[in-house]
Amino acid sequence: MTLAAVLVVATVAMPLAAASVVSSGSGQDGSDAETGPESIAPGERFVAAVGVQNAEIEGDVAERAFDVRLSNADSNETKAAVIATQHEESEARLADLEERLEAVNESREADEISDGRYRAEVAKTVAEMRSVERRAAAAETAAVGIPADVLADRGVDLESIRTLRERAGELGGPDTAAVARSIAGDDVGRSMSDDRAPGGSDGSANASRSTERTADGNESREATNEN
Repeated sequence: MTLAAVLVVATVAMPLAAASVVSSGSGQDGSDAETGPESIAPGERFVAAVGVQNAEIEGDVAERAFDVRLSNADSNETKAAVIATQHEESEARLADLEERLEAVNESREADEISDGRYRAEVAKTVAEMRSVERRAAAAETAAVGIPADVLADRGVDLESIRTLRERAGELGGPDTAAVARSIAGDDVGRSMSDDRAPGGSDGSANASRSTERTADGNESREATNEN
């Protein structure tokens, strides 16, 4: 699939997916959805659902674009360049998300935003963190097959990629993930194509490592598929 085709698919999927996540979020157990000191207004829940779904779709587009670039790379050197760019972008994005989460927590503690808006912002941020985690996992899988010295020439190494994936996978901590779950459901941040093997659509990676996590950040299943 070309990058242009990826963008077209994402554009078509966005409104349908947003409707789906709103329905899913509204079906949460009332005791879970009303855990905060204030109830969540329907408008706030809708904004949260759309924000989460947009984050998931944008994450899918970024992941598929990485797959396309990696598939088009015809040497270890060019693959290392693609991986290094992905890692740099993911690292910067995660830092931004961590700052955003800190700011929204401070705003909530100062009673500057409503409980519903707080949970909406947290849910969107957690969804984006999960996307960063998946992108880091894809980069990690691809990097396994690249010589360490070639990666080093591009300023990246397997350990730093793995550390980034683990950091993103914390989802801001269990309390933050629970807040996201309360408004967006257990699948907040899940890719729309979880059955897609990371590391390039051509199967060029030696192995694909897929981890599913519950919304509290705990690892529920880990599978390794060797090509």
